[in-house]
Amino acid sequence: MLRCVLSPIQYLMAAVLFLSASTSAVAEEQVLIIGGAGNSGSAIARMLIDLGYHVTAFVRPTTDRARLEGLPVDYVVGDAMNAGEVAAALEGKHFDLMVETVQVFPGTEASYTRMYQNFVPHAKQMEVKQFISIGGGCGDNPKEDCPLSPPLYVLSQDMSRSEHILRDSGVPYTIFRVGALIPSNPFHPDVDKASGTSYLSTDLTEFGAVLRVDLHNQLVACIGVERCLNKTFIIDDPAIKPQLDHWLCKRANEGPVVSGNNPLCGEMPRVTEAQLRNGP
Repeated sequence: MLRCVLSPIQYLMAAVLFLSASTSAVAEEQVLIIGGAGNSGSAIARMLIDLGYHVTAFVRPTTDRARLEGLPVDYVVGDAMNAGEVAAALEGKHFDLMVETVQVFPGTEASYTRMYQNFVPHAKQMEVKQFISIGGGCGDNPKEDCPLSPPLYVLSQDMSRSEHILRDSGVPYTIFRVGALIPSNPFHPDVDKASGTSYLSTDLTEFGAVLRVDLHNQLVACIGVERCLNKTFIIDDPAIKPQLDHWLCKRANEGPVVSGNNPLCGEMPRVTEAQLRNGP
């Protein structure tokens, strides 16, 4: 099992190394963020722009681009679930890195499997250096070994099928499996903070939780790094175990519809300053 924990200082050092080692080379790196206008996509876009990458966001025609307002971002437009629209949007384009940050909701017609069928062949044709996927759950395990409610387990199985498409393609990849993604400030996600205590593990039997900013930091720290290539990681953070326990309580008492609240579980514990003591 491999575990990797990066402190906030190490995150900062990684960013400095990115900039100082090859600023001109990084400036030429073309990055496509699929779902680039969402919560994670836009945050990662800001981080990569600060590091000198040239960022393009793949968005739907109706996507609200407010989170990217004022940033030097290019756009390609299409429906990620439509193979023809993806092909038309990517025609004549070249990217060195692809990052997938799309959130698919249970019970909809959208599918991670279909999305990866649409994008991965283009990544292979472009000879993308790294395809980074934010996956989740434990859908390749039997239901009894996966602490998810029925609708989320079905979604997790879809994620697992998309992972196989990526891994079997020959495209260099890094997959981050997120059990529970928890904002440190659920009412103001733009001011989220990191704990700095998250870690990566190759033990895929684990199931963990992570704060949004820690996920972004771990993802960016893995770009172009040999130890992360062709690896599937579980990401977890022991500092937020109370929040994970609450999240798992909701899943254990959930029926066919995903619910944000459950009276049996009480309210989600707020992330405290003590839990964020190692954050920026």
